[in-house]
Amino acid sequence: MKPLSLLLLALVCSVAASQLSPAQSVPVKDSPAASNGEPNKDNNGPAPNPKESRTAAQLFEEADNYSRKKFEEFEKIKMPFDKQLQEKINQEQRDLAARHAATLAARKSGGQDVYYLGMLYNLARNFDSASETMRRFLNENTEATGEPAQNARAIVIIQAAKKGLLTEAEARLKDYSNNQPQVLDDRLSLENWVTVGFFNLKDYEHALPHAQQMWLTAQQAAKQKKSFARDATLNEAAVTLSEINLKLKKDDDAVAVMHDLRRIAMTIPSGNLYKKALARLLQIAPKDDPFKDVNEGTAAINPPEITVNEWIDQQPTKLADLRGKVVLLDFWATWCFPCRVTLPRLEKWHDTYKDQGLVILGLTSFYGHAEGKQLTRPQELTYLRDFKKRSGLHYGFAVSDEEDNDRNYMVASIPTTFLLDRRGVVRFISVGSSEIEAAALQKMIKKLIEEPAPNPVATGH
Repeated sequence: MKPLSLLLLALVCSVAASQLSPAQSVPVKDSPAASNGEPNKDNNGPAPNPKESRTAAQLFEEADNYSRKKFEEFEKIKMPFDKQLQEKINQEQRDLAARHAATLAARKSGGQDVYYLGMLYNLARNFDSASETMRRFLNENTEATGEPAQNARAIVIIQAAKKGLLTEAEARLKDYSNNQPQVLDDRLSLENWVTVGFFNLKDYEHALPHAQQMWLTAQQAAKQKKSFARDATLNEAAVTLSEINLKLKKDDDAVAVMHDLRRIAMTIPSGNLYKKALARLLQIAPKDDPFKDVNEGTAAINPPEITVNEWIDQQPTKLADLRGKVVLLDFWATWCFPCRVTLPRLEKWHDTYKDQGLVILGLTSFYGHAEGKQLTRPQELTYLRDFKKRSGLHYGFAVSDEEDNDRNYMVASIPTTFLLDRRGVVRFISVGSSEIEAAALQKMIKKLIEEPAPNPVATGH
């Protein structure tokens, strides 16, 4: 099934302190975000072409593929990206869709042609005509199934929700959810529209089940997304659900959702998502201990292997070779003042627990500068060795040329620390240099040190 996110406005929730509103997460083909959402035509609309003999499906296919073919042509001749040209081509596509829609409307045909007419209206951003036409298609073709029926329902759901026609939107959404095919991003978008509609009416009871479905769908959809989009999808859905729970005075449920998000962040793992989840917990439950449930329910998934170009005071190793140890991965840089604050703590923990199985690896990168001076790689390596000696640090440094480690662990700010248990599972993430973070991290180090080593047979080692 072709994702409707390429055909209509694919939105996700954005939650402010006390208000939900749709917001576009990423640019999508022919998104109405660049305009007011009205069709680009004059009062009378484009004139139909009575000489046009192609079928409705052929007319839609030409309009639907117009931009893609144009950009493929530009790519072949290696034309550099031009935003104005992109907008021009997209406008040409909308105009073409409007002309073909006028031609189809003049034929006054029925059946599947009505579906393609609705799709052309939608492509032309004539959303009122699109929803009216799709209602007609569904009403006249009650046995319609598959992609046409699902696309038609999706268009009607969004436009009904936008106009506050939530009874209709819910009914169509129920039909959509009970039929196939489905695209996860589209299901997420549709649930979002209905959630937002009820939220804006302060009907939080009716918003709740749709927010719950958003959260479940987001967890499925996230598996198919790249890191930043995945984190945004999960965070927005979790915050939406927690906000509605707060409105319903279900504070425990609101907090539980964010604890779930934090556990997911550890499973991925993602320092960025963990930071967002923790910030939300501190916002909605400032008096609670945000770390009280941190150790529950973490899935036994091995984290990504680290990429290292140079080791300092540490024999080259892999995380897989450190099974049976408690491993602390500290993402840091010499130019980062909060990072420097944490270094004495790390050294103290290294000294205290090194003989009990703790291995600390300070992960940093070659930045090409230090202390305000530009450095070659050999010079920077020498600087790091001297810095380590001056700082009295005896645990190992791992230095990388690439940003693979930051990407794989989604480190959005430093210092960020990942604590792995003896099975190699991420059990804790710490972001920042505060005393609260340090106390929680030390508590977890002690807990993991006291846990028995895994059975070599069970772990495959």
